[in-house]
Amino acid sequence: MAPSGFQSKVDITFIAFDKVGTEYDLGIITLKSLAGPALQIHDLPAIDVVLLSHEDHPDNLDTAGRSLLDARTVITTPDGANKLKPRPQSILFTPGKHFP
Repeated sequence: MAPSGFQSKVDITFIAFDKVGTEYDLGIITLKSLAGPALQIHDLPAIDVVLLSHEDHPDNLDTAGRSLLDARTVITTPDGANKLKPRPQSILFTPGKHFP
């Protein structure tokens, strides 16, 4: 057992779930998905927490991937939490501020 009394495993990955050909208009450019997802959402193992650095980039969080946020704790920035409201289970990390 870990000294803190619990064990954790962290897997970090970037997966796009939207279908091939999906377009994302970002104003100055349009992104287009050229390949389908490597796996489907239902193929993923159980997910307890989502670490979300920025929700406003579709290559980081696409439309289908947003469903993964439902009923899960989301660790994100204050700006991200505001844009994803209502989401009661959010842990906010603020740049330049640290835990005591």
